[in-house]
Amino acid sequence: MKPVNKIDQLKKALKNRKCIVEKHSSVMEITFEKTEDAEWFEAIFEDYQRQSAVSCLMSMQGANAQHKFVFNIKDMDKFIELLKRE
Repeated sequence: MKPVNKIDQLKKALKNRKCIVEKHSSVMEITFEKTEDAEWFEAIFEDYQRQSAVSCLMSMQGANAQHKFVFNIKDMDKFIELLKRE
């Protein structure tokens, strides 16, 4: 049986949100299609930062009104667990 990697776990935690997840070393990039999903993520990010799971959020609005967030991952396991609680 193939072990489940952390990116797959993160995608599963975000399953109800239409988004693209990309990981580059310790930098994570998530692009949401819907404004309400982007607003949800931006609203919870500060709390996740206080809990030392993530840091340094940069947000951008791309083509087709997609919302992209680029940030550092400090603790992927903690980040996934926090998302699962939402």
